[in-house]
Formats: sequence, structure tokens, C-alpha cells
Amino acid sequence: MRGKLQDTPSGQLDKFIESYLLPDTRFRRQVRRAIHIISSFLKERCFQDASHPVRVSKVVKGGSSGKGTTLRGRSDADLVVFLSNLTSFQDQLENRAEFIWEIKKQLEACREEEVFDVQFEVRGLRWAKPRALSFVLRSPQLQEGVEFDVLPAFDVLGQWTNLYRPDPQIYINLIQECQDLEREGEFSTCFTELQRDFLKQRPTKVKSLIRLVKHWYQLVCSFHLGA
Repeated sequence: MRGKLQDTPSGQLDKFIESYLLPDTRFRRQVRRAIHIISSFLKERCFQDASHPVRVSKVVKGGSSGKGTTLRGRSDADLVVFLSNLTSFQDQLENRAEFIWEIKKQLEACREEEVFDVQFEVRGLRWAKPRALSFVLRSPQLQEGVEFDVLPAFDVLGQWTNLYRPDPQIYINLIQECQDLEREGEFSTCFTELQRDFLKQRPTKVKSLIRLVKHWYQLVCSFHLGA
């Protein structure tokens, strides 16, 4: 594949992207099904047995799947779980780990009970206060496993629509919370809908360029790892 990109004239890049980088219809359908399974679990079942009431206000598809820049064969998805129990940026920072551990516990319980016709491979959490829960979903209907990152977040935007303009005070609060340089990018999940809708409105050429850059980056990384 590396040779194919290197040997592709600039005038044929669109054809290269269409032939090698765009996900096919079956692949997109498989990923959508996997996302639907996990989203339904998070909204309807996950926190039913929690020690205190937890309400999921919405589950938003983020990452490349949400933005429409997925590469062929890269079956990964970010799901941001907005919880009414997280009421501020600081609250997210201090308490999201509690919800991540609960999601992990419930996923493993579902696996033991064989609630779904799918299999979960939940990855171990290496820190006491993780930022995300990573796992792989597999089923006979899926050609390959779909990798998920589930990230609890503070619902700072509320019921977002394209016509809604966020209150400037939201950004003032964000800047104040990120005075500590270690927190830069810490709350990007809170703005997943803004990121997703910004890219969705961009021309196809822009998304194709993003795919091409991501593909090139993977080739460079694999080259250096193999060196």
C-alpha cells in the first residue's frame, strides 16, 4: 500500500482515496450496528443497578466514525456518554472514573449473563482514575471486531442543535479550568457535537484530505516501527 500512495500522481488521488481509503457499505453497516448495540446498552441498562440514580442525557458518536472520516478497515468508535450527574468540568475530572468502573462492571456482567448475541473483550484499566473504557465487540455478524472507547462527560452544551449558539460563558469557564497546562484538551469530549457537526458540514474534499493525511501518517509510523 505504501508503494501505491507514493506512485500515485496528484491528479489521481481522488481515485486512490475512493479505491483504498473509503469504507465500503457493508463495513459502515457493521459499525453502525455495533454502535447501536452499545449505545442502547449505555442508555437503557448500564446504570440500572447503580448504587445511586444515574441518568444518561445522551450518547454521542465521536471520533472518526462520528465525523465521517473513518478509514477502510479501521473499525473503531468513540462513544461519549453525557451524564446528568456530572454538573461541571471539575465534576467530570474528579468523578468520571467512578462511572467508567461501573460501565466496565456492567459490561462484564452482561458478558457472563450472555444478554447480547455479541462478545465483549473489556480491556484492563491501568489507572485508578481512567479517562476512558476501551473494549472490543465481536459477533458472528461482524466481519471483524469493533474497538470502542467510552468516555463519560459533562453535558455542557445541553440539547444541541445546529441552530444553537453556545453561551460565551461556557468558553470562559473552560479557559479558567484549563489554566493548568496539564488540563489542556482534558474536556474536549464535552464539545463532541460541535466537533462532529463542524466536520459534517465541510465539503467531501476536506474529509478526503483528512483520510489521506491519516493514511500517510499510518504509513510513516509503520515504516519507523519496522526500521
